Amino acid sequence: MPSSQKIRSFALTALKFLVAGGLIAWVFSRGALDWNALKIALSPVPFLILGGLALVQVLVVTWRWRFLLKGQEFPVSFRESLELTLIGMFFNYAMPGSVGGDIIKGYYLARGQEQGSRKVAAGVSVFMDRLIGFFVMMFSASLAIVAFYDRLSHDPRLLAIGSATLLITLGFFAVLAFALSRRLQAPLRFFSELIHKLPGHAVLESIYRAMHSYRRHPRDLFIAMGLSMVNQVLLIVFFYATAQYLGEGNIPLSVFWFCIPMGLVIQAVPIAPAGVGIGQAAFFFLFQTALQAPTQVGAVGITLLQAFQFLLGLVGAVIYLRRGRVEIPSESAG
Repeated sequence: MPSSQKIRSFALTALKFLVAGGLIAWVFSRGALDWNALKIALSPVPFLILGGLALVQVLVVTWRWRFLLKGQEFPVSFRESLELTLIGMFFNYAMPGSVGGDIIKGYYLARGQEQGSRKVAAGVSVFMDRLIGFFVMMFSASLAIVAFYDRLSHDPRLLAIGSATLLITLGFFAVLAFALSRRLQAPLRFFSELIHKLPGHAVLESIYRAMHSYRRHPRDLFIAMGLSMVNQVLLIVFFYATAQYLGEGNIPLSVFWFCIPMGLVIQAVPIAPAGVGIGQAAFFFLFQTALQAPTQVGAVGITLLQAFQFLLGLVGAVIYLRRGRVEIPSESAG
């Protein structure tokens, strides 16, 4: 990598850490996060329960990825996919300025594959894993908006977020229907020229092609979506348990159902390493706005979740070192 690119990459990484630190400091200053609240995870029972939920979540996500690989006719053992998932979690924290954990997973999986189609299949599975996780979170939040509209309609900001979420969810299902249905291929070709004129059409085409590649194995795709819903339930249970340990067990289920998937979507914006700082600010805003009262559940819950994910990522670091270091592709590569 040229020296100018190295400097730019280093500066971007430093900026992301500054943003993360600034956001966490702001959340602390608002009283939504304090060390005494975080210490609850150090007690044996909360540590085992919350840590166990975080581990089960990783296992479910790994299983989801295996089905997506199966749909690409790329069989991988559960142990191999789990190890790659843990390595990816490590790199989400270790290399925030250049490459993410998803790229590392795909790189390891494609390494040693002689056929170009196999490398493409590996990349598609990683892309679909992130895509399905994202849209299932949006779908879950959409269900909360519809089911608990009266409890979330007091704030126009929540309504705006909810409306955008519903539109994106409907768009996702429309693209999914066109991608998997043979009957809809003809009208899609008729509107292809119009689609090319839309802003962001390249992203839509990438999503469509990735989904279309599962037209022969739709069952694997729908199972992966089901496992994403299971993952959402586990995350809600994690935050619910955190609320109990904080003495805030009276929070309605509707708040968890809406705030958690929306907070995770916002956290995925690549502004800070592994969403640290962004997640705290997003969950603080969402929970406090939805409840119309001060609460530490959102900020503390996401901090504990990130902490457990970091610990699991350290296991991925050990696996990475055991496998032997490899040359990691940079942002400028490809």
